[in-house]
Amino acid sequence: MTSITTTSKPPQPPPSGSSIPAGDGLIHVRVLPPSKLTLHQLNYKYPLKLISPAPSQWAKSLTVFVLSYGGGLVSGDEVNLRVVVERKGRLCLQTQGSTKIFKQKDPSSPPTIQRMTVRIHPGSSFLLLPDPVQPFAESNYIQHQIFELEDTTDDTSSIVVLDWVTEGRTARDEHWSLKRFESRNEFFGVKSNDDGDGSENVRGRLLLRDAMILDGEMLCGGETLRERQDSQTIFATAVIRGKPFTKLIEYIKTRYANEPRIGQKRWDTDDDSRKHNRIEVEARNNGVLWAASSVRGFLLVKVSGVEMEGVKRFVRGLLSEVDEEGVPKEDGCIAAEFGTGMFRCLE
Repeated sequence: MTSITTTSKPPQPPPSGSSIPAGDGLIHVRVLPPSKLTLHQLNYKYPLKLISPAPSQWAKSLTVFVLSYGGGLVSGDEVNLRVVVERKGRLCLQTQGSTKIFKQKDPSSPPTIQRMTVRIHPGSSFLLLPDPVQPFAESNYIQHQIFELEDTTDDTSSIVVLDWVTEGRTARDEHWSLKRFESRNEFFGVKSNDDGDGSENVRGRLLLRDAMILDGEMLCGGETLRERQDSQTIFATAVIRGKPFTKLIEYIKTRYANEPRIGQKRWDTDDDSRKHNRIEVEARNNGVLWAASSVRGFLLVKVSGVEMEGVKRFVRGLLSEVDEEGVPKEDGCIAAEFGTGMFRCLE
């Protein structure tokens, strides 16, 4: 079992005057001989903030929380985060609440931007389970996440990514009243020179690109963005790849294969309900929609719903491989690879 060590003092942000630009950050996970999982580097600068709690003696991975000052990102904020997970490392990135995107100051001001580049070495695993992005009214947001997998032959560069967005403040009648939301996730294979920090590695071919663009100022058939969403309040995308998650991938594929198709099955009879676990039946009754597909070695799952809590329960049910009674597996793939407590954003 891999042991985990941390320094006696938590990593401190670089001093003012540092060469690190505003909004930049670096997370570097390294395994030291014989098998000590360490946070080799943790640097950040305002408006980005990174926190890594001390792991328990039973922890299987390191956890870092990605935060922002003031509860969200304002117009013109630009965040650039680089993550390196070296061989046999395991890292989970989370947040402590939804990433709130405040309104654009004026049409000439720059959008709010978040970029992240993650390098996953052979034999390492990366888990990204943040709370959803919440763009407020008149916000303009661009998110670009790049994942570089060094081992795509044996699939030992393993990854689980959840990317999701919800509507604004409903108490203020902000139902998809944003200016623009753009999220892109790109997955590349890379050629490694095994130089430690990956700086000389060459990015290879694009394996998968997934994007969501919501334009609040463009009409489609005379309908506004709010009208086109058809009461859906949240959209989620999960991407999974790697040998440690083989059983999870097969579980989701099987669950989707058993989904009712038009004219084939009914959800309101006892015979049909026995083929689906309680979370799936509840999700269907509450308007949760989902689809799954395999693309170049990745499993891509899309989920939407009219109610946040219903989508949360459904996604957690998928990722924790619940049984017919809706009980999560204690030895599910994510728990086995990263340990318990990884589903905070889904509680």
